[in-house]
Amino acid sequence: MVKFPAESEPDGDVSAPHHFYVGVIVAVFGFASVWDLYPVTGAALTVGGSLILLDDVVSHAFGIPTPLDELWKRVLFPIMQKWE
Repeated sequence: MVKFPAESEPDGDVSAPHHFYVGVIVAVFGFASVWDLYPVTGAALTVGGSLILLDDVVSHAFGIPTPLDELWKRVLFPIMQKWE
C-alpha cells in the first residue's frame, strides 16, 4: 500500500511539481521550435521531455521510486553534499 506523501521530505510544493513543468517545456520546445529544422533532435527533445514529465507524475501520484528519483538520491545529491 502506498502512503502519501511518498517521501518524508518532498522535493517541492504539491501544487508545483517542478519536473513536470520542465518536461512540458522541453517537450513543447522540441516539438514547436526544433522539429521543423532538425527532426531527429526535435523528436528526441519531445520524447525526452515527455519521459521527464511522466517520471514526475508517476513519482508524485503513486509514490513509487522512479529513475530520476534514484539518480538524484544515489548520484546527484551525494555530489552536492560534498560541495557544502
